[in-house]
Amino acid sequence: MTTKEIIKEIARKQNMTPKEVENEIRKAIREAMKTTDPRAQALWKQMAPDGKEPSIDTFFAFCANMMDKNRGNGF
Repeated sequence: MTTKEIIKEIARKQNMTPKEVENEIRKAIREAMKTTDPRAQALWKQMAPDGKEPSIDTFFAFCANMMDKNRGNGF
């Protein structure tokens, strides 16, 4: 499933437009990047080594990769 398809599905289920969903995801990423938690910051540095906000595609791919790596480890 592509990012575009995921966003469309979320929009449908939440009675929102895809653009609204994209905006909410971007806001959530922005806020999450502000954390001072060292473990979270280490993950953000892996995902966005330049410190810039990652694209939604990059964010989803990174999360999917982390979930795949941690499958079977109680994640």
